[in-house]
Amino acid sequence: MNLTLLMVVLGLYFLLMIAISFVGRRYAKTYDSYLNIGRNAGILLIMGGAIGGHIGNGFVVGGAGSGAEMGIGGIWYGIGCALSYVVLSFTINDFLYKKGYISLSDFLRERYGDRITTLVYSLSTAFSFIGNMAAQIMAGKALFIALGLDGNVGAVVITIVVLLYSQIAGLWGAFATSVVQTGIILLGLIGTTIFVLMQGGVGAIVEAVESGALPKSFFTAVPFDKATLIMLIVPTCLAIFTDQCVFQRVSSARSALTSKAAHLFSTVLMIPLAVMPVFIGMYGAAKYGVRDTSAFFAVVLNSLPAILAAVLVAAVVAAVMSTIDTLFIGVSAVVLHDLYKGFINPNVSEETIKKMNVVLNIIVACFALVISLSFTSIVGLLSSTYTFLASSCLVPFLGGLLWKKGTAKGSVCSSVVGMIIVILNMLGILPLPYASVFPILPAFIVYVAVSLCSQQKNAEA
Repeated sequence: MNLTLLMVVLGLYFLLMIAISFVGRRYAKTYDSYLNIGRNAGILLIMGGAIGGHIGNGFVVGGAGSGAEMGIGGIWYGIGCALSYVVLSFTINDFLYKKGYISLSDFLRERYGDRITTLVYSLSTAFSFIGNMAAQIMAGKALFIALGLDGNVGAVVITIVVLLYSQIAGLWGAFATSVVQTGIILLGLIGTTIFVLMQGGVGAIVEAVESGALPKSFFTAVPFDKATLIMLIVPTCLAIFTDQCVFQRVSSARSALTSKAAHLFSTVLMIPLAVMPVFIGMYGAAKYGVRDTSAFFAVVLNSLPAILAAVLVAAVVAAVMSTIDTLFIGVSAVVLHDLYKGFINPNVSEETIKKMNVVLNIIVACFALVISLSFTSIVGLLSSTYTFLASSCLVPFLGGLLWKKGTAKGSVCSSVVGMIIVILNMLGILPLPYASVFPILPAFIVYVAVSLCSQQKNAEA
């Protein structure tokens, strides 16, 4: 692969994305419109945000890495991403749109009337999003490794570029650029899959398995235990109930039907797409001996014609940037909109909060960069962040939505217990069965118990 050609294409592509973002500045004249586009997004923009939230990194780069590591069983994370939008469409989509919530904090504040509940959610969401950003940055690291360059330098470069890129046009810019990137990645994945098939990709994989170079489980649909399968699917599906980006996408749509249709259409596209990067990763393991997250770039850079490879790589990297941009906006929503503007200084000026937003983004980017340099599995890091968010916020949300007797004290205690259990499990102090969903059970028990006790005390008082 001609490195100069790749750098030129990347540079031109980034300029195009920035140009599109500048068009979106008219939709981000105020801080609130920076967060939700003013309910002006159509099906195409919502689909761009929904698919773009997954397809650049965990779905494509991480999916190929999983394929290279475990074979066809690597499809399950991508399928979980797709199914999460089915769950969203038929559960809370209409409710969120009708209420116009920009974040879960809006619901928690209205439901419980308690600041601590909102504070717990905002902090846990911010931490979860920083971990998600770190997973996105790891894609830049994988690209540099595939090019024979320093992966840590790649992580730093991606972080700096996306930090600058994120300051331009807000949510509209993130959605609009995602539409372009998703289209190119879609065509690129189909083209790469066809090209690999024409090059005898299936035969190469079969030969590698038969020779013992790759394990026989490479063609096993579920090559792991049930706990691993659950961890790949369930946290992603549960995360939609607490995902800040989901709330903003739904509230940005022109109607509830627009949001529902866009997310269901996204599912239809994402399920077959989940197979393609995994197959590409399997071929990378067989052909080039790459068994990690750089498998996708190894195949693209070494198998495709130079210009096509450069465009596809640019689209994937730009999609990663767009995803990080959306996460920056999400963190800004929970920290500045929910906490600072909601509790500390409701009358803060537009100029002040925009300056604070820049400082916040710089701090968040630095934390995400440090985390990205400490992990090796993109999918593993993403699953952990989704588990953390679901364990701390799922029960207070669904409990408050479905059970009238839930109280603020029950909500706070539930969140704290969920977070503690997840952290102890991550540190290896408290090994758990089905660790991706088990912490939700004690969180639920605490929510019910504390809510009933606090109700009784209030009645006695």
